[in-house]
Amino acid sequence: MGIENVTGKLTLLRVHDRGTKYGPPSDRIDVEAVVQFAHRPTEAFGFQLRADANLPARQGMLGLLRDGFNHGWTVGIDYRRESAAGKRNGVAFRVWLKKPAAALQAGIAGDRSATLLSDPEEAG
Repeated sequence: MGIENVTGKLTLLRVHDRGTKYGPPSDRIDVEAVVQFAHRPTEAFGFQLRADANLPARQGMLGLLRDGFNHGWTVGIDYRRESAAGKRNGVAFRVWLKKPAAALQAGIAGDRSATLLSDPEEAG
């Protein structure tokens, strides 16, 4: 199970009750927040929203995803997926946004321009 990433525009942002999971029995992920990307419609990526030490970061991740979805910005995630054949769903652990240059120059007030965690291209 290696680390992979995907960037693009979101077509799905779903949040559901704990324990309901996502995906078919052979490719189920135990998550509460799920996204899909326009250019990878057969894959889904998600993370848990549990009352644990990771909750503040994951609430931030959900906020970034919501902003990206609502504004049509480019979203990036790092995720892990089982390496078994046929697996299409992965568990995300990092989220970032990339706004169009025009939006940055216009100085849109009230948006989130920072990433929650380092962009992997910058982290090296």
